Amino acid sequence: MGIFNELGRQVEQFKQSVEKTAEENAAYQCRECDARFHTHHDQCPECGAERVESTTTEE
Repeated sequence: MGIFNELGRQVEQFKQSVEKTAEENAAYQCRECDARFHTHHDQCPECGAERVESTTTEE
């Protein structure tokens, strides 16, 4: 495998890993479509539902 093909594969794996980690740590989630995001929205930016809730618990 060429060096550029290998580098491209590694970059894609890293990108997917970062996206997964960011999604897992998102502060808000739509209860309709399970989309996750970091900023509060009154409606889900993915499906438009109004069931957006915080994923963190207040202590």
